[in-house]
Amino acid sequence: MGAVGQAAPASPTLPNPFPPGTRSGKLERSLFITVALLAAACSTSTPPGGANGSSAPTDTSSPGLTDSDQPGGPDTGNPGDTGSPPANDLYPPLDSTSGGSGGSDYPSGTSLPVADTTVWVLAPPGTASTHGVPMLVVISGTEGGDYMLYNMEQVAPYFGLGDALILVLDGRWSDSADTADALDWARQSYDVDNDRTWLLSESAGTRAGLDLAFHDRPTYFAAYWANDVNASDTPELTAQELGFAPWGNAGPGGDYYDAQVIVDGMRESGWQLPDDAPYSGAGSDTHGSTQQFLEAVAFFSDKERG
Repeated sequence: MGAVGQAAPASPTLPNPFPPGTRSGKLERSLFITVALLAAACSTSTPPGGANGSSAPTDTSSPGLTDSDQPGGPDTGNPGDTGSPPANDLYPPLDSTSGGSGGSDYPSGTSLPVADTTVWVLAPPGTASTHGVPMLVVISGTEGGDYMLYNMEQVAPYFGLGDALILVLDGRWSDSADTADALDWARQSYDVDNDRTWLLSESAGTRAGLDLAFHDRPTYFAAYWANDVNASDTPELTAQELGFAPWGNAGPGGDYYDAQVIVDGMRESGWQLPDDAPYSGAGSDTHGSTQQFLEAVAFFSDKERG
């Protein structure tokens, strides 16, 4: 493996040396992330820390709301979101933040108990004091929370997510309800940007991701990528019913049927899709592909609700 800083090939191909779908391949993916970053560094002009190298706060000068009893919101009485509800009662409100506080920075990552599950948290320096921090929620595959957190720590700055709060749940054990609990906890603990909250599900986390994005919390996410899918579903509500058109895609990882069902459902419900949907580029035929994973991570940073 070459050292970071060496020149990358003009059109790098990143091999996956492990058998498709094996647990060892998923676990060892982190060992090849550094090589993959060589390609990422050459293919993106976005610097670590976001499009401008720093966070982009959202204006939230309007009066606060409470989370309880809001359309599409939890019934747990979370701290108020700033801003006024739009005419269609979209929740969380557009052009606003969660208003949370009290969280800590975890620049090297940590694991925390939240409700009935464990959440791995990556919070870059300044996250706890940032107004309108973007957030990516990741539901891991069989590599588990520790390895996925390490992967995200390595790749996030290269794809415009260097300023993002990142939550990771272990898709082998955590379901949609657990992920919703983690989402609520983060929104209480940090001032999360309502319009820049994204969801990535991976392999064993497919079902939890589909349930969360399509049924349980569909208004919370500006974008959802289902990666290395092993199940399928379609959105319960149309974009018109949601009050905005989310972005979406699916990485087959060899499961073309389920990926096509997911993407067709998104399209029919009025979601916004890239031209290549389902993803059909390098790694789309291999479960656990590093290249497909990097395409998924690269999907999010410019996606917003509204």
